[in-house]
Amino acid sequence: MIHARSRRRPSSILLATDFQQPAKRAFLHGVKLATALGARLEMLHVIKTPTDESGSAPDSRYLRSVKTAALLELGRLARVAKEGGASVHPLLRYGDPAACILETVERTHAGLIVMGTEGRIGWDRLRLGSAASAVVRSAPCPVLTVHGDLAGDVPRHPARVRLSRLLVATDFSRVADAAFRRAARLAVTLAASVRVVHAYAPSSDGRHAERKVEARVEELRRAGVEADARCLGGEPVETILAQAAAWQADLLAVGTQGRRGLHRLVLGSVAEELLKRAGCPVLTVGPKCSHEKRAWP
Repeated sequence: MIHARSRRRPSSILLATDFQQPAKRAFLHGVKLATALGARLEMLHVIKTPTDESGSAPDSRYLRSVKTAALLELGRLARVAKEGGASVHPLLRYGDPAACILETVERTHAGLIVMGTEGRIGWDRLRLGSAASAVVRSAPCPVLTVHGDLAGDVPRHPARVRLSRLLVATDFSRVADAAFRRAARLAVTLAASVRVVHAYAPSSDGRHAERKVEARVEELRRAGVEADARCLGGEPVETILAQAAAWQADLLAVGTQGRRGLHRLVLGSVAEELLKRAGCPVLTVGPKCSHEKRAWP
């Protein structure tokens, strides 16, 4: 059930950044969400380097120089985030990016991870390397990926980030329903509209699917969310992408199985293609966060 005045809000959001162009866009979305949700922004940069058993990196002039540059950039971003109204805590760690991100999520009890990705080139070229695929696969909370070639103008301030139209792709699985619930609560908080999209094989009878989609729309409307549905026969990837483009969606939410790698995303290769090709940020919700033990979203 969706509550119009839900108290489920994340105490913190983890923003993983490598300071590259996709991460810059992710930063703006992270600040926007942290401000809107009243969440603390944990801003993490990982210097990729081997560490010893204590987690310390080897000391060298090069690493000291890299650390200084990273701290200066974290400080600059923290000032921008604070000017945008967010409570921010910069973090610098050494080691494997994926492991550091996941460890930090557990330590901070973050309810959401925000990170940048190259997107259009594919999962082998995610800006954080294999880190992003590992994070999406194993995260105990939803992950918002933002790639650098999004459609539209690049916002220059968090306040200009648009999150007023949320599209939810569903196949009615457990993790897809979890993605629906997260997007629904986000819509309540942001006063955003929601479009629920289901694509079915043209050879099948879509009437049963239409009833299920309409039931979700009615649930949203009872919570005070403006919502509609599209239940269409056709190839899922192209159908969902076409709907997202035509409706000018600001965010696409989808469930993922995660455990066995990106080729096992719950919509099959559909979700992988959406992550690569969507012209808006993608919110993935995996099985580890579908049991609702974590705080909102």
